[in-house]
Amino acid sequence: MADAFTLDEMLGWARDLYDMGMKRPGTTAGAHAEAYLLGALRGMGLPRVWAEDVPFTGWFHDHVMLTVGGAGGTRGFSPHPISYGAFTPPGGVTGPIVDAGGGTDDDFAGKDFTNAVALVTYAHGELPYDLMREFAHSVHDPKDTLSGKSQIMTWLVEEERRAYDAATAAGAAGIISVFPFDITPYLCYDGTNPFTGRMGSIPGVGLKKSEGDALKELLARGEARGTLTLTGHTKSAVTRNIIGLVPGESERILQVACHHDSMWPGATEDAAGVAAVLALAKKYAAKKPKLTLAFVLDAAECLVIIGSRAYIDRHKDDMIHNFVCDLHIEHFALEYVIDDAGALVPTGDVQPRGLFVTDTGPLVEIAKEAVVAHDLRRTTLLPTNTPLGVPTDASAYNRAGLPVVSFISAPVYWNAAEDTWEKIAVDEIVPATKAYDQMIQAIMEKDPDEIRIPGPPEKGYILE
Repeated sequence: MADAFTLDEMLGWARDLYDMGMKRPGTTAGAHAEAYLLGALRGMGLPRVWAEDVPFTGWFHDHVMLTVGGAGGTRGFSPHPISYGAFTPPGGVTGPIVDAGGGTDDDFAGKDFTNAVALVTYAHGELPYDLMREFAHSVHDPKDTLSGKSQIMTWLVEEERRAYDAATAAGAAGIISVFPFDITPYLCYDGTNPFTGRMGSIPGVGLKKSEGDALKELLARGEARGTLTLTGHTKSAVTRNIIGLVPGESERILQVACHHDSMWPGATEDAAGVAAVLALAKKYAAKKPKLTLAFVLDAAECLVIIGSRAYIDRHKDDMIHNFVCDLHIEHFALEYVIDDAGALVPTGDVQPRGLFVTDTGPLVEIAKEAVVAHDLRRTTLLPTNTPLGVPTDASAYNRAGLPVVSFISAPVYWNAAEDTWEKIAVDEIVPATKAYDQMIQAIMEKDPDEIRIPGPPEKGYILE
């Protein structure tokens, strides 16, 4: 019998998506990806396939520039915008650049930021794998490669929001955010609400480490003034969730999902993850499973996960009411570390993975057995109720009180233009997809009420 999961086919889907370019919500490339995925699922013969509009306020920049002058001379920089911050007038905003260190409240205290441009350097910080081991469900690391090592917490957008809000409160005219390594960042103000159009109050940009270092050299020679220009516009826009349904013997829903948008062309974030969902959809397209299978390619993960939030809200009285579990799969990534200069250096190994699993009924054991059976090495099975939460696209489901099994790795380049094709962990795609197939089959054999009883949680669905 032929293998249900063919690497060449899966890489073909991923490459098609990657070659479409930057698939941010509301863009032409994003719409092309949505049409492609709708066609792919229909071509597989799933009984029901449809798209659902997610209306939102789109934020689109036209021109971004930073020029700094002072005793050390004048220099232009190549910044990237903080999406959903404020726009500047055509001539930009100009003011003294004031260093705010790491952007904490203490860093802002005692300095005058009125009409200044605040300069913040993110730290991100590191989370030791040994510490994660202390609260993990289990760790599959047969060669003990994780001991003594750490994960850079680039996913902690709370740091970025805190610095932005502190600069706003201090009366700054704008903010420059510097990454602690040389990547081309994607930044989005986490305090936005694209459903209502709420945006930040000041313009902001990000710089990679090398440019941030050059800016700090200018400041070291004396006072400097910067002109930050960020022009653009907002408009009503639409992105779409793509859903394929395979009706089962029961109306109870087992969901397999991944987001289809990407901040940049997005090799590991998340063309490869989408390919895994497509492969699973193709396998089950003509079957009559015990549970109804929903294959969901959700929109706008990079925009405060409005796609999955809209989906949960729209279906709270039907599909979500009958929900059993969300199986989310993302990021087949190779590991890169940061050298002393802030550059990316490959280790030749797979990026350590997290598998966030809600501790209800048999879920943890089902996930653990699949990880070990398919040797998803360097994988830590983590609870969903720690201070980490679920820092994945499955976070909306977790916050809504729904069970999740969410597979993700967080390479330092995950939200950067440096997430390029050669960084996909090609050898991990089929084993991880098979592991998810094993989970699907195992959940089908269990009493779904042991995982989730139909109906809303006691406090309703919390989507913010």
